[in-house]
Amino acid sequence: MNNLAYRTARDHVNSFADEAMDLIGRHVSAMECRDCEDFLQLGIDAFNWMIRADEQFREAIFDGRIEYDAETDESLSLLFRTWLKPSSYAEKWAAEQTERGFTLEKIAQFRQCVTEVRAIVQNANSIGGEMAKIRDAAIASHRKGETIDWEDQ
Repeated sequence: MNNLAYRTARDHVNSFADEAMDLIGRHVSAMECRDCEDFLQLGIDAFNWMIRADEQFREAIFDGRIEYDAETDESLSLLFRTWLKPSSYAEKWAAEQTERGFTLEKIAQFRQCVTEVRAIVQNANSIGGEMAKIRDAAIASHRKGETIDWEDQ
């Protein structure tokens, strides 16, 4: 069968099939981009909860509601270090999406979180040895009321 109607039908069917394969490929890429965006949001949400937990812990200490606990402090530090591990994967995945021409709405906010967590981890790592003992002694002195509040000066 080689008449005009058949050839035209064949050409249209082939075009339709080719377009379907292309659309399926683009759909998969778009869904992967959506998953990447959701992953970035998951990281942002985890960051916000870490910050909240850290702030509440420190506020409770300075308000005198709880005693300083080195184990809790170390647990919070571990959360920040653990958060950083998948952040490099997220950055790589986001770069792949950008290379494909997608725009990620959450990437700037996520990168700001990465910057802040790196600074927190670096700062926590820089306080050790004698400095950690001095810090802990200062906290203990404050708890005992042996220090003068900033407002008193």
